[in-house]
Amino acid sequence: MATILSVLLKFVVLVAFFICSCVKLTYSEDVAYSLFEGDAHLDSVISFNSHHTLHRRQSGNDNTTSSPTPTGGTTPEFTEQEVSQNHKYYTSTVLRGAADFNSYWDELYDVKHSEPLSGSHRVAVSVPINFNFRFYGHDVSKITIATGGFLYMSPFLHQWLTATQYIAPLMANFDTTLGNESQVLYKDFGHKFVVEWRDIFLQDQNHTEPFSFQTTLHSNGTIYFAYKQIPVEIQSIEKKNHPVKVGVSDAFYIDTIYAVKSQNGSQHRYSDSNEGVQRRTIYEYHRVEVDFTRIQSNSVVILEPLTTCNIAKDCFTCLSQDDNFDCKWCQKVRRCSDGIDWLRQEWRDQGCEIQSSRSNCSYRESQKGASNATIAGVVVAVLILVLLIVGGVWFFYAYTHPTSASGQWMINHRPSEMKAKMNKMKFWKRDTASGEKYRVESTA
Repeated sequence: MATILSVLLKFVVLVAFFICSCVKLTYSEDVAYSLFEGDAHLDSVISFNSHHTLHRRQSGNDNTTSSPTPTGGTTPEFTEQEVSQNHKYYTSTVLRGAADFNSYWDELYDVKHSEPLSGSHRVAVSVPINFNFRFYGHDVSKITIATGGFLYMSPFLHQWLTATQYIAPLMANFDTTLGNESQVLYKDFGHKFVVEWRDIFLQDQNHTEPFSFQTTLHSNGTIYFAYKQIPVEIQSIEKKNHPVKVGVSDAFYIDTIYAVKSQNGSQHRYSDSNEGVQRRTIYEYHRVEVDFTRIQSNSVVILEPLTTCNIAKDCFTCLSQDDNFDCKWCQKVRRCSDGIDWLRQEWRDQGCEIQSSRSNCSYRESQKGASNATIAGVVVAVLILVLLIVGGVWFFYAYTHPTSASGQWMINHRPSEMKAKMNKMKFWKRDTASGEKYRVESTA
């Protein structure tokens, strides 16, 4: 029996060794960027392959609608709304050969180029914007522009910018030192922020014509990618030394303390401990990937944001959000979320996943509303009681002091006097050009 088990064990080891020798291991496609006047120290761990479902990218329900294929073997000069997709957080529309391309492109004539970016390779610069740009439901007031054809959107800066949390009109291995006219420009218009990569070359394939493209961030959260000059097919760009991406991505990060000993001597992890070794892990939860074959000169990509849980500021708005998300209200942190956004760690640490639910949220808010109604009812009752007391005191004073002003008023307006005055009044109908329908005369 032992011999059979030994043979089986050796067989399993040999099979595992054979599989490992045949399978090509894949590594992270991230590359390091130098952060100009920023913290370039790496203190993060990028994780995409964990068994936990939250670590995996969620593509959502992609509903693709393509234009009909033209007959005759020719492509029309203008193909509006070539493809439209729903990506859960954004809808994307690609316009190829757009007739109104100039309405998506801003000529930045009066803008000085960025010195750190125009003449560098793998450099990024953080700049403020004059409005809160909503990115996956989060308000962003500062972005990081990279020479590699993308924007990094997270407030947490580290070297590995290409992994997650980006807006990439065309992320690739661009080097602005290769062209005399290569520039990275940006301009804040107040209601939109435009970044242009002008006449830039690929470091690996600099024999091609230069690339020129823009991205525009609108104050309502809409994103434009406009491609003025794309000399080669995107799918042919070399990926060996730098990832190639077109689209947007977002992630959250979790800080964890490892190797913390409890009283019984066992080791466990805490996210709120001051002891042990801290590790920051980034989890990508969504990505929009635009089809490379759709990108060419004079094409436009429009990304329009969809309603997310974290933009709701109260419970009732939270509960009435679109069914695309399972929105919950957590009373402890007074936030609406589906548990997956930048504040994921607070949501988890405060027990919002367990305590929050639609019924629980509705109950708490209804209790709050009932409490407010009770308070209002008590206030009204107190006012009525005060009026009755004041009226009773006045009546008692007027009745016991008939010579006072209050007493004389009550005598003149007692029921018998009022009846006598009514008997002396005369009423008759009058039809004159003056417009009066009734006239009242009193001899009292």
